[in-house]
Amino acid sequence: MKLKQIFEMIENYGRDYASYWGCALAGEVGEACNLIKKFERDGGEWDRKQYEVFLEKLGEELADVFIYTVLTAEHFEIDFEFAILQKLYKLKERRENNE
Repeated sequence: MKLKQIFEMIENYGRDYASYWGCALAGEVGEACNLIKKFERDGGEWDRKQYEVFLEKLGEELADVFIYTVLTAEHFEIDFEFAILQKLYKLKERRENNE
């Protein structure tokens, strides 16, 4: 599936609730960070089953972060694909200038 198709699926959630999408985004970032914190707190010494559950939960939270980011961008009519590419070019330029 292409990124454009994913954006189109997400757009169907609507564009009416910027404060909701922004708060939801912050909450999901917090949940992802909390999972990572617990993994590192435990020294990453989980058995295979625990690690698989961790990866599944982290994947879900990161997917939520992505979805709410897209919804927030859509609400403000930001061309998110363009913004991502523009940012990547800036980072590449910065990296090349620091070498």
